Amino acid sequence: MSTTVPKKITLRTADNHEFEVDEAVAMELGTVKTFFDENPDATDEPIPLPNVSSKCLSTIIEYCKFHLSLRARGNDSSSAEEEGKVYDEELIKAHDNESLVELILAVNYLNIKDMLDTLNQGVADRIKNKSVEYVRRFFGIENDYTPEEEAEIRAQYEWAFEGVDPDDD
Repeated sequence: MSTTVPKKITLRTADNHEFEVDEAVAMELGTVKTFFDENPDATDEPIPLPNVSSKCLSTIIEYCKFHLSLRARGNDSSSAEEEGKVYDEELIKAHDNESLVELILAVNYLNIKDMLDTLNQGVADRIKNKSVEYVRRFFGIENDYTPEEEAEIRAQYEWAFEGVDPDDD
């Protein structure tokens, strides 16, 4: 009985680290899949991922491996669905705001829709009902309003600032 060894693909991050992954994992990365679809004769050279750090790619690879194994078990399994949900929640909890935003940018670049949806929901949950100042800090957005302009906007849209949770960062 012969077993086929999965084809390996090497990915090179922006910080010049190389990751050798099974082809199935690499094909979860939409950007890599598109590269191979457009370059069927691609060599065994590492695929550069200029917008992805090694820290992010490591997390992304683990996510893809986990979800591939769940899909291999079958989507009809409610325990698999629950495991996936728990895994995704733990993934969000494990990252601070800054690393979560960095991960979202990498996942968006790599075009991994399910993971992007999960991460975006995590961010939405974190900023839900938070103050404008909290959201600015979360995304690193500089306030470009003068104090007078901001006071005017706050007065005009008072309702939008009612019942906001206290900032807890």
